[in-house]
Amino acid sequence: MADKVRKIDSEYLKEKRRKRRVRQRRVQLIIFGTLIALIILIVLYMFTPISNINHVEVKGNHYLSNKEVKQALDLKKDSKIYMFGKGKAIDKMKDNPFVKDVQIKRKLPNNLEVNISEYQLVGLLEEKVKYYPILSNDHILKDYKGQLPNNAPVISGFNQSKRDQMIQALSKVPTEIRQSISEVEYADDKDNRNKIKLYMKDGIQVIGNIRTIANKLKYYPEMVSALERDESGELKKSGYIDLYVGATFIPYKEASSASSDSSMKLKEGTEMEDKAKDELQDTLNKINDQMKADKTTKDNSKKKSSTNN
Repeated sequence: MADKVRKIDSEYLKEKRRKRRVRQRRVQLIIFGTLIALIILIVLYMFTPISNINHVEVKGNHYLSNKEVKQALDLKKDSKIYMFGKGKAIDKMKDNPFVKDVQIKRKLPNNLEVNISEYQLVGLLEEKVKYYPILSNDHILKDYKGQLPNNAPVISGFNQSKRDQMIQALSKVPTEIRQSISEVEYADDKDNRNKIKLYMKDGIQVIGNIRTIANKLKYYPEMVSALERDESGELKKSGYIDLYVGATFIPYKEASSASSDSSMKLKEGTEMEDKAKDELQDTLNKINDQMKADKTTKDNSKKKSSTNN
């Protein structure tokens, strides 16, 4: 009886081992087949046009042109994405003084993505009838050979100390507002050493303080929207905006009656200008209140932070 049991157990174990070996061989074949397929695919990818760099996507550039980027990449028709070296291309792009940082990513199967971070163009320094770009890192490009940008304010009349303060202030101004400034001029005022004049491209003149102008200019679109426009859509040049202390509208001197065609036209013109002034001053009053509220909120936040610490 014992012999019979051992015989059954032996046949059972043999069958079990046989099935295990079959499974192992099947797994081995699958792994081997997969490896062969992968090798074939890799070889096909490496030695066929599939791996040739087909497209370059450039992001974040404004002063460095796409053409300059592609020249720095130095790509040929058969340039392989897996053989592309990023270091040399990045160094070449950073030769442009506007470029702060560059990142290049490979996007399989055959694309490159170039992300560029640039310094802000703060303005153009005027010196002896020459203009030099000024960047947000305080770098003045006196050896710049490229085309001068036309969307930056001209900075003139500042000594080095005040100029540095002005550069820092302009770097904090939103880009779209900074690009609407035509010229920034130092107002040589013995009583107000931080006084500046800004000539806006829409024809409005703004008086400001170097220390506070960056914060106050963010309200400029609201100020301008309160000005009445003529039939052609141009803003009426009825005065200037004084942001030195608060936000006030200062009217220009009224034209003499001799320069008008008739007293009636003069009266109508004055009434229209007064309406525009009143609307603008009302907006400035609201902006003054908003600036005070922002300052109070900021001060309370600082007090709360110091208390918690």
